[in-house]
Amino acid sequence: MRKLGVRRLFLMKRKCSWKSAAWNQEKSSLKQRGIWKKYQDHLLRRAREQEIFTSCMILKNLSIVQKDFPMSADFYLERLMEDSRYLRSIYGEMLLLWRSGMGEKAFFVLEERVQTKAAVNFSLILSKLDQVNPSELVSSMRSFEESFSEERVTRATRRAYIRSLIVTAASAASVFLILMNFIIVVIFLDMEVTLQNLLS
Repeated sequence: MRKLGVRRLFLMKRKCSWKSAAWNQEKSSLKQRGIWKKYQDHLLRRAREQEIFTSCMILKNLSIVQKDFPMSADFYLERLMEDSRYLRSIYGEMLLLWRSGMGEKAFFVLEERVQTKAAVNFSLILSKLDQVNPSELVSSMRSFEESFSEERVTRATRRAYIRSLIVTAASAASVFLILMNFIIVVIFLDMEVTLQNLLS
């Protein structure tokens, strides 16, 4: 009876250890998936931001070509949806809201989904499509292009600065380690000579 009790206890402990191992593995897998999901979201946000710049160019070209025939926001959104890839579903939702009579809500969809400065500025321009003539829209698009380019240059400069700091820190750490190694060797040799003198 005692042997059976010990065996049952051993099996229970083993089962618990398997459960805890499985739980830890699942937890680690969930954490990795969370990191990967964040990275995917970051890549998607960057792709959408780049496509906003493309949409800006499309709007500018349409406004230049059709400068004598002002077009509605409905037409602009339809064209943007047709010529987009990463923003197609967002433009589709905006168009649906616009046609449903929820114009004010429609133009906040892009800002909410992409969540970048470029998306905020472009949403503001899109919200005034029915209020400005094509020539004013062209000037707005040019201003947006300039601000977008400046922001990207600033971001690239910041990244380059961070990289240079990391390289400098790594180089300094390498030099420090070499110096420490040299000092340790010198101290060890001095101690060895001192010991030899004492022993002799």
